[in-house]
Amino acid sequence: MDLPWKKAWIFPRKTRNNNSGSNGSTTSYRRILLVNPLMEMIGAEFLMDDVPIRLEYLAAYIRKHVDWVELIDFNQGARPFSYYLQKMQPDLVGITANYMSVHKSTLELAAIAKLYGVDVVVGGYQATATADEMAQDPNIDFVVRGEGEATLLEIIQKKPLDTILGISYSKDGQLIKNEDRPLIEDLDSIPFPERALRKKPYVSPFMDLECDGSTGYDMIISSRGCWGKCTFCTEPLMSHGTQRYRRPEKVIEELEEIVALHKGKKRLRISISDPNFGGSVKVTEELCDHLIKFRARCDIDINFFISVRTNTVANHKRLAQKMALAGMDYVFVGMESPNKKDLQAIAKGGCSREKQEQAAKYLKDNGTAVMSCFLLGLPGQTEEDVLGLVDYGRSLGLTDCWFSVMTPLPGSRLYDEAKKNHLLLEEDFTKFRMWDAVIKHDKLSRSKIRELCIRCNSKWYNDLLLEQEHRRWKQSGAKKKKKLHVYASKFKVLSGFLSLLSSNAGKEFASLDPAIFVKDMPNPQLRKLTQEIGIHNLFEMERFLKILGKQKIQVRLQLQSQEDVSWVMKTGPKGVEYLDAINGSADDLSVAINIPIDNGSTSPKAIIKRILDDNPDFKSRLNLTRLVAAAGSEVVSFYLDKAIGEMRSKSYDFVRQGKDRIVGLAQNMFS
Repeated sequence: MDLPWKKAWIFPRKTRNNNSGSNGSTTSYRRILLVNPLMEMIGAEFLMDDVPIRLEYLAAYIRKHVDWVELIDFNQGARPFSYYLQKMQPDLVGITANYMSVHKSTLELAAIAKLYGVDVVVGGYQATATADEMAQDPNIDFVVRGEGEATLLEIIQKKPLDTILGISYSKDGQLIKNEDRPLIEDLDSIPFPERALRKKPYVSPFMDLECDGSTGYDMIISSRGCWGKCTFCTEPLMSHGTQRYRRPEKVIEELEEIVALHKGKKRLRISISDPNFGGSVKVTEELCDHLIKFRARCDIDINFFISVRTNTVANHKRLAQKMALAGMDYVFVGMESPNKKDLQAIAKGGCSREKQEQAAKYLKDNGTAVMSCFLLGLPGQTEEDVLGLVDYGRSLGLTDCWFSVMTPLPGSRLYDEAKKNHLLLEEDFTKFRMWDAVIKHDKLSRSKIRELCIRCNSKWYNDLLLEQEHRRWKQSGAKKKKKLHVYASKFKVLSGFLSLLSSNAGKEFASLDPAIFVKDMPNPQLRKLTQEIGIHNLFEMERFLKILGKQKIQVRLQLQSQEDVSWVMKTGPKGVEYLDAINGSADDLSVAINIPIDNGSTSPKAIIKRILDDNPDFKSRLNLTRLVAAAGSEVVSFYLDKAIGEMRSKSYDFVRQGKDRIVGLAQNMFS
């Protein structure tokens, strides 16, 4: 993996400050650099761009107590870490280690910080779960367990280490683990996250139904913690089964601030990133009432993405109605499995197949799109059970879904039990992948589970999500078409999954037979479906089809085996006649695009040469040119939308800054 901080250090090592570290100095830290490490590809990170809201909370909490605080997010692209250390001269680096996927990069960042004589504090879910190990790393001075605001402040103030609750550290070669810090009861006492520290806007199309360049994305929380006891989750480690809630008025106040930050955007998507939204139905209904009023007076199209438990919705039909009115139009419902024995194995209390079906119905009846995830590798599962999860997800009418192998995250009950019972197939958790089984299974081999994970995720997309798009179109009264490039963005999950499997991270365990990527792609129902619905009715394709003209285009993934799969699109004077997904190749093609996948990734130059070789005559080259031009028009449309959105934001900022200057001048004149 090419990490930006692994490049050659371009500055000399800085001499260590005598007032830093755990040497007992009472001089406080004054310059704080907070860092969000780059995530490794382990199987879930491509689903979202993680807004480092936890670091923004920390920055706001310590702001009045330091001279300077800055935030660097390596997931947004950044220079080598040494550049920031030399330029910014921090005396304390704080790294958020929330996921297993950042464990190795966290340690690497800490090592580089130490080369520059800078002290290091690490916190977050993963840091809490592996506090003993991290605290004994020579490059880490302090590990914060649990919520970090008050603990970080006391570290910055250099209070005596033995008085700081919630930290682990090493002293004279011995591990010291202070008592846990009590949870923050009053969440409204914490300042709002310092979003002004962001260098670039964040994008999260996975949580959006209509993502385009005029959309702003953000994150907020209305509660912390979760009372659930799911064995695969690390939340119980952090919140000890306790959930605390913010007052709705404070949530609205922060939303007003977010809207102002994104002023100029036509749309705003916000993830309410509570681990258990709706944990208290009474509190949630009150919040929804406030959100309904807020949206009514808001001058921007604002909607929310949330995560809820199945029984929260299934047991409270009225809540589903209120959530829809409050703008929660896309909801992740944690299902994991429809089978009772599976749900019992993971301690998913109060959930069942019937409640999953009820929850999906209540949400869809109110026009809310539903997303979910199913777990593979649960005890007793057979191959038939696993592949049946795809059909079950379709039967619920889910808008999107993914399939993940049950992975024992450090700090979860699942991990502790697997380790205690010697069930781990891999002891080094930094090598865990969410598409690879690392717990012994009673019926399926490790290679079979890996294969089934790939097949399920591929099979989910073999109808190109057109049934879901058709439902959305009918709900709009058969009038609202989606932009073609917006529809294409929904395949980020699939492309990310395939990218993961072809990466070095994906090759750590074994080379996979490329045939399993496409084994379930041919879909006999796709042609019939697209002939009936006419996909040109669902998407804005007029310009695309006008440039393309009458054609029959095939994109074929070629393998040395006989399991080639081809996608065929036939267009005519009235639109798209059909799409098809077949084994082998079609006849009478105007353009043939053949992509070999047996030999791993192919360079863009080689692919272009192959496409030209497969279309050698003048007519096919002309048709190919028209295809490229049509696709290019969609790319231009995407960037045009984005540019217009950015211009709106800049225009608003310019007007606001001018207004502030005028007000400032007026105040000076009359003061």
